[in-house]
Amino acid sequence: MKGKPERPTIGDVAAKARVAPTTVSRVLNGGYVSAEVRSRVEKVIKTLGYVPSPTARSLKYGRKGCIGVVVESVHGPWFMGLLAGMEEELTKRRISVLLGGLMAHGRYDSSTVQSWITERRIDGLVFARYTRRERDLLSAARQAQIPMTFICPDETGDLGFVARCRNFEAGRTIGEHLLELGHRRIAFVGGPETSIDAQDRLRGLRAAVEEAGASVRADDVTFGPTYEAEAGAGAAREYLRRAAGNRPTASVLGNDAMAIGFMRELLKAGVRIPEEHSVTGFDGVDEGARFWPGLTTAQQPMEQLGRVAVAALLDRVDDPESDVGMTVEYPMPLARRESTGPATGSGAKKPRSVSA
Repeated sequence: MKGKPERPTIGDVAAKARVAPTTVSRVLNGGYVSAEVRSRVEKVIKTLGYVPSPTARSLKYGRKGCIGVVVESVHGPWFMGLLAGMEEELTKRRISVLLGGLMAHGRYDSSTVQSWITERRIDGLVFARYTRRERDLLSAARQAQIPMTFICPDETGDLGFVARCRNFEAGRTIGEHLLELGHRRIAFVGGPETSIDAQDRLRGLRAAVEEAGASVRADDVTFGPTYEAEAGAGAAREYLRRAAGNRPTASVLGNDAMAIGFMRELLKAGVRIPEEHSVTGFDGVDEGARFWPGLTTAQQPMEQLGRVAVAALLDRVDDPESDVGMTVEYPMPLARRESTGPATGSGAKKPRSVSA
């Protein structure tokens, strides 16, 4: 009786398709290859009847089939948007995920993520909004030769693959929108001053205002300790302490969470939005659209950021020699909603609201 035929291997597919085994792996895992190569490899897979075995691959390469995602808080709306895109890519590639929130009970704690690295529990790490506080984690991961990718990091340098948004352009677009509404005194309330995103957004706003022949006053620029709603509420309380005749007519907040906290505080004090003060944010989280008045905001493609960061990481896991030292940037389209309106006495007309 004839023995059972051997199952074809990834090496068999690579040999018949005239490509490297890592290229076959990229095709199987949805990584980037040319359309011609993908078609050729897929035809060979079908001809040979090759079926990948996740268990065998994990044993061969010493993989865990799991990645870690590091973020300040796993509960924020910005991260939840990222996670939706990450999960889509992880499901497609049959990879599990560990989530590491660095703020536990109001204090910074990186010990959980450190244990992932020390115990080699993960194949790679995605840092969402990496800051200088995470340098020890970065150093430990590099020493352990664990691949990493980064979303909107607040550090520069040789980080490898980085996904972020065009924050300068977004700041400029918001500035142009407010100028169109007749605002000439515009405040900026950023997240932490060390944030690259915050600085780029401020530069874009200043560029738009200066091109209109005005300027953003130094006393109208502040930075919050965090990107949380309470930081925005604190900025609103500072605004309310100013004399009525010494207030900006519009405020650009560092993100949507801050903007919502800012608006809640103003509304509680009886300030009408946008009739007496216009407010904008950045990110495009769902809560901003549900809030009343609806928040005008520059929208980050959060799902896309999460998806591309995971895809790049898994490509690196499949092929450690692959070159992922690059930065990809995405535009932030403006969603015009009800939180912005004409400056008092400007005679400007409110543009048509565009919600998304």
